[in-house]
Amino acid sequence: MNLKNIKSRAIEIEVPEKKPFEFDKLERGKIAAILTDIVSFYGQSGCVLALNGDWGSGKTTFVRMWKQALKNNDYKTLYFNAWNSDYADDPLLALVSELKELSPNNEKINSIAGKAGRIMGRVLLTVSKGLIKKTVGVECDTLNEALDATEEIGKEYLAKFEEQKETVEEFKNDVRKFVADNAAEKPVVFFVDELDRCNPHYAVAVLERIKHLFDIPNIIFVLAINKKELCNAIQGFYGSTNINSEEYLRRFIDIEYTLSKPKMDVYCKHLYNEYGFGEFFENENRKQYFRGDREIDSFMRMAISISEAAQTNLRQLERVFAYARLALMQFSSNTYVIPDIYFLLCFWKVMKPEFYRGIRSKEYTNQEFLTKVENILPETLLVTDKYQSKNRGLYYTIASLIYCYDITSTEINDVQRKSLELEKKVNRRGRI
Repeated sequence: MNLKNIKSRAIEIEVPEKKPFEFDKLERGKIAAILTDIVSFYGQSGCVLALNGDWGSGKTTFVRMWKQALKNNDYKTLYFNAWNSDYADDPLLALVSELKELSPNNEKINSIAGKAGRIMGRVLLTVSKGLIKKTVGVECDTLNEALDATEEIGKEYLAKFEEQKETVEEFKNDVRKFVADNAAEKPVVFFVDELDRCNPHYAVAVLERIKHLFDIPNIIFVLAINKKELCNAIQGFYGSTNINSEEYLRRFIDIEYTLSKPKMDVYCKHLYNEYGFGEFFENENRKQYFRGDREIDSFMRMAISISEAAQTNLRQLERVFAYARLALMQFSSNTYVIPDIYFLLCFWKVMKPEFYRGIRSKEYTNQEFLTKVENILPETLLVTDKYQSKNRGLYYTIASLIYCYDITSTEINDVQRKSLELEKKVNRRGRI
């Protein structure tokens, strides 16, 4: 395995066209079936469905798989990555641009886009320069003239407001007809992703536009969000932590579905295979010196227990496995490795870089090191009665880690050499 392969594997999980959930390692195909039933039930009236999950929990991958599954069942689907356009002041044209995908050559979309542009212009509600000058008194000769100017401005604002209402209704009618013409039998499913990563102003603007301009039949919006972070964005927009952001969100969301947390044991096994750890631990040359099954078991037990206890998200776990595999590339197939300690150190390198740097530079005394390890490891891994703990092997790992930390590099090499000699003797005697 080369460096390029390792780097590319973590980028994106393949979604086959005919079997979109073929590589679904989180077993979420059943969830997609449930959500599809919801989409079908609310299709005619239209609704906004929130798909809630923590950052790094696999929402985007799930959306890609579900989107393809819907297409395979004759649903029209659209996808809008809000984060890619949050530099704009208003998301309306970006949303209309995605709508165009339903019928790229349909000229009606130009009319819809034109009305969207008029709606976006409502912020300024154009007023003549002369009237503005009169309002601030720059060219006012008398009080009556100023009052007349103010009254005239009020009339113009009222006229603009009425015009705006008509434009909004025309826009909604045009969108309604456009959707009906291009998705007659089943509703359009419009996915909005990465909304919680946007700047607060843009995130709120997307919600407002969807609620007030796309509240029409035959279109289902699916918001893939981290609800907690989106609530924080809403509070940031209004500049107050006192606002009930969850209640505010309910104005825009009709149905909420929270993705279940992934099974870490399943995903760790997937990453072990995906990154090709077997090429090291199961190497035929290595098997002459070490028991591959024991090494794999030790490596996986540590990976699963620490990731579960630390509540590591999928994206973080991918980074840990990627780093661990890259680091293994500098070892020969017969290098002595303590698998559980090795994974733990790689985990700290990615998740606790400052602590890892302290280990590398030997900043701590043995007692300081032990104290830091106890403070950094999740409490669920450290119990009073070790015989009642499924992680009791962790105590041996900690003891071994402290021993390795205490001895010098020369001593480490000596331990490795003696361990290899011992393994060879045992192998020759046929005891393994």
